[in-house]
Amino acid sequence: MEIHAKAHMEKLFYDDSSAYENHPCTVKLNGPDITIEYVGDDGELVAYKGQELGDGHYELDSTEVNGKATLHRFKNGKFLEGSWIESGARGMWRIRLEN
Repeated sequence: MEIHAKAHMEKLFYDDSSAYENHPCTVKLNGPDITIEYVGDDGELVAYKGQELGDGHYELDSTEVNGKATLHRFKNGKFLEGSWIESGARGMWRIRLEN
């Protein structure tokens, strides 16, 4: 299992909401499985879980925020990038992988 316990996320919103900048998160990669965990605005843990559908292409879901997301990573890349939708809100995110 590949764990990036000190990863950081940039989460941008398509509306006027404030972006998450340098927000700490944990990324767990285990074969085709991926989990992204971070503390949300309400202080609760948010977990996005999914699977790799193609080389470096992931689709994820989160029950905590009623979310769906995509992430993409080049082979051995230091970033995951994609889009998300949560209860009608939409945006993009980028995660910098760090151990």
